[in-house]
Amino acid sequence: MSRRLSHLLVPCAVFLAACADSVISPESENELTQDDAQFVAEMIDATAAGLLNDFFDSSQSDPAAGALLDHQPVVWTKTFERSRSCHDGGTLTVAGTSTSTWDGDAVTYDVESTGTKTRVACAHTRDGVLITLTGNAVWTHERHFANHAPTGFRITTYLGGFDWTKSTGKSGSCFYELTRTIDTAENTRSLTGTLCGDVVDRTETWR
Repeated sequence: MSRRLSHLLVPCAVFLAACADSVISPESENELTQDDAQFVAEMIDATAAGLLNDFFDSSQSDPAAGALLDHQPVVWTKTFERSRSCHDGGTLTVAGTSTSTWDGDAVTYDVESTGTKTRVACAHTRDGVLITLTGNAVWTHERHFANHAPTGFRITTYLGGFDWTKSTGKSGSCFYELTRTIDTAENTRSLTGTLCGDVVDRTETWR
């Protein structure tokens, strides 16, 4: 039976809990090296987070525009889709729906969103070896502001899988489940979870 991941986008977007089973079964994983897996996890997070930040940090969706809003609570929903070229070829597309809540009296702004991301021949180079990913995933994201400044935790989850090839001729398929957490008070950004059967657990300074 084919291990390809080309038909995962719709079922994963609808059924988050079932996505792990529909993406790839554990026994069919072919291993990247541990160092490769850590590198891929970082790239998966960095590229997707970059696209999400492009949208949420824009003047049309950020509470920087909150001074123009009324004091009455306001809730609005937006849909979006953005694409970006990967470092060494291919594309990443992120699409989603975002619900934002503005409370003028409390001067708070909260965002909750969900969506999908698709990589098509998305390539990155590590130590002279080209690693190319094609696959789908679902994501969730939340962020919060008080008095127009970030507050609390920004949490992004990724659940999906991909087919991979290396310029050395090796290839395989992987499943991943990752969580990106920004602690605005401690000024830290962490990435935890698993990718290709390897544990991912790293923390660094956010800003």
